[in-house]
Amino acid sequence: MPSEYVSRQGEAWDQIALARLSGERQMGDVLALNVDELDALLLSGETHISVPEQAAAERVRSLPPWERL
Repeated sequence: MPSEYVSRQGEAWDQIALARLSGERQMGDVLALNVDELDALLLSGETHISVPEQAAAERVRSLPPWERL
């Protein structure tokens, strides 16, 4: 179940992924949950954003590179 995050004025999608998940590379996961906000490059203040659970993102990272294929 995704958690809720309230953005700050001028915050970008990669900043949200870095702050709430394990890095900017999870930005695609954040974007997939927020289809209605995809047209915004920088978010306005008080925008409610759905963020995936961090445990799911870390589970993929724990696999060695040869098993991620």
